[in-house]
Amino acid sequence: MLLKGKQATDFARKPKPSVWAVLAFGEDPGLASDAARALIQAWTPKGTSMDVTTLDDDSIRKDPSLLFDGLEAVSLLGDPRVIRVRTSGDKIAALLTEAIQKGDSRDGYYAARLVIEAGSLQKRSKLRAAAESAQNTACLQLFADDAGDIEQRVQAALKAEGVQITDDALAVFVGDLPGHRTLANSEIEKLSLYARGLERPVEVDDIRALSATDVDHNLSAAIRAALDGNPALVHNALDRLAVAGTSGISILRSLQFETLRMLDAQSRIAAGQSNPGMKLRPPVWQSEWGLFSARLRKWPTKRLMRVMERIYEAEQQAKSGSGSADPVIRVLMNEIARAAELAK
Repeated sequence: MLLKGKQATDFARKPKPSVWAVLAFGEDPGLASDAARALIQAWTPKGTSMDVTTLDDDSIRKDPSLLFDGLEAVSLLGDPRVIRVRTSGDKIAALLTEAIQKGDSRDGYYAARLVIEAGSLQKRSKLRAAAESAQNTACLQLFADDAGDIEQRVQAALKAEGVQITDDALAVFVGDLPGHRTLANSEIEKLSLYARGLERPVEVDDIRALSATDVDHNLSAAIRAALDGNPALVHNALDRLAVAGTSGISILRSLQFETLRMLDAQSRIAAGQSNPGMKLRPPVWQSEWGLFSARLRKWPTKRLMRVMERIYEAEQQAKSGSGSADPVIRVLMNEIARAAELAK
């Protein structure tokens, strides 16, 4: 059973009772993580706690029994159980497919429920195909928030604190949010904590003050500097991120998201849209379009695809090495900055 977009999000909040397993996937892993949390909350009966076991590709490949024994085991305390699997693609697709097919063979085959979080999955993905075809497994395809969705999330978070936000402040805050859902959630949480007890609407000056030393702004600065062709600024921003303890994989994820956004823009321009900024995720505001379009001229589609390839290569190199990922990230960001510097 395949559900997309809002239907998928709504299902995660209120899953069908007969569904025992869910595959949540999308280009932004943070979306799948949010869906998994919503599912676990929905599956947890009132007055009880959920016993959650989290597994990843490496742990399951090394010991597949962790997956199957975990699904079959019954909690000693009688609490409901969920096996939460985070996978980067089809590395363990055969094992997960086997689990889905067995669990769908009859009601109550496993004692625990299963939720699988994945990144982007193509239609030909074996894991996706298994989840789509299974009768009692839901396949949730999640899409990045548009500006309206993000604004609603910000307003809802502030409303819970009894605080409003001015329209200008909301536009500034949403425009500066990182595209990655997990990072965006963190920023919204920070804003909510800041607004607690403020006893007046949040204004533009509040947003600027809150963001003045923000790690995510250093992250955005590093990405922009690389794509604009400014190696010195890249290394300065990376130094600040290193001091803050930002992981190399987080930098790669942000670079990947911005590259995908630029590819989306190039595709829209090729289709005849002269200024598609507001249709991108997150949107490029009119005041920012000049700089963004100049960046696009440096990075045509073919070069952006090469950047995507280098991101995947750097991630594999960073994960396979025993030392710090920092040198790998610095080399990649410097290469991108030098290429943009030479671009006409």
